[in-house]
Amino acid sequence: MKHAVLFPLLAAFALTSPAHAEDWAVKAIKYKNKGAYTSYFNILFQNSVTGAIDVCEGKNTLGNGLQNGDDIIIQIDDSDNSLIGGSCGGVGFEVWGRVHIDRGLGYGPETGKESCRKDGAKFYYHPDGGTMVVQTKGTTENNNRCRINQTGGVKYPPPE
Repeated sequence: MKHAVLFPLLAAFALTSPAHAEDWAVKAIKYKNKGAYTSYFNILFQNSVTGAIDVCEGKNTLGNGLQNGDDIIIQIDDSDNSLIGGSCGGVGFEVWGRVHIDRGLGYGPETGKESCRKDGAKFYYHPDGGTMVVQTKGTTENNNRCRINQTGGVKYPPPE
């Protein structure tokens, strides 16, 4: 009897189309460290022409990193001079954050990396975009995934 009710419900669920994820325009990404660790924040971008993925290292990787309660805002065009080597690609490039979690080894390839790129919503650089907010929390080993808190509120492409 339970199956007679369950199967039609599952069939109805399977036939509904998934919600379309929205695309967002961002000009900056803010990262908040709410975890019990030191972290370092970078921005990655994907070239919309070649598909290549590259990293923009934040200058926060040069020092002692970000402690619990610290945050950083990085302008994707590097207008705030917070990146090593300049801007993160161009208008229309997909952008996302990556957090390195210090597990006692400092900044480098040995640190734990948590990507802020998620399935669903995508974020693209545009000078008229908003500020995306991401955060991590937890410990070096548990519950430390990167979470998107705010999209920035500007749909991509932004209105002309």
